[in-house]
Amino acid sequence: MPKMPKWKPPKNIAKALEDGDGSWEDERWSPIQLTAMSGTEYEGREIPVAWQIEFEPFGDVFEKANANLEEIEIETDGDGWGEYISQAIAESNPALASRLHLDCESSTCVIWVETEEDCRLLLEATWKLIFEE
Repeated sequence: MPKMPKWKPPKNIAKALEDGDGSWEDERWSPIQLTAMSGTEYEGREIPVAWQIEFEPFGDVFEKANANLEEIEIETDGDGWGEYISQAIAESNPALASRLHLDCESSTCVIWVETEEDCRLLLEATWKLIFEE
């Protein structure tokens, strides 16, 4: 498994979002794109910072992980990965699973949360699911 990058968002995320026209990205987690965004609303509530992970589950990096999904009869597309991640997190952390917002489609898995800590937990769990031995 590749070494998991260290969790290092900006100390002042509000300033980073202001400087970045409402978004901040961290590509160190490739193939996962980590993004923080301002200006998000959900069910009528304003979300100060939405933390999002996004990836396209295709190519060599996903070969082994996609084989694992096929064995348990989950589609190896973005929607299937969203389902897989949600189920895995629900087993270990049901409270976190209840706070996940899935916005997946066939080509891309997109999951967002409302707090930095939830994002760290989501990102670390997803990394392990992609790269587990």
